Amino acid sequence: MSKVTGCTAAPNGALSKGGFPVPLRETEPILRDFLDVLGELQDDFTRRLGAIKEWPVLSRAE
Repeated sequence: MSKVTGCTAAPNGALSKGGFPVPLRETEPILRDFLDVLGELQDDFTRRLGAIKEWPVLSRAE
């Protein structure tokens, strides 16, 4: 995964890097995919956390 640096938002709804505009219509599908995957990860985390909370609490042998 690469990190995007040096991007600025332009008032016309585009990102700009190095003076070259990148229209949001180009980046929207990437952002939508990212948000979809993030939502799936959140749902999986919530499901796993719920399963952990259902585990019985066992006391340690002394």
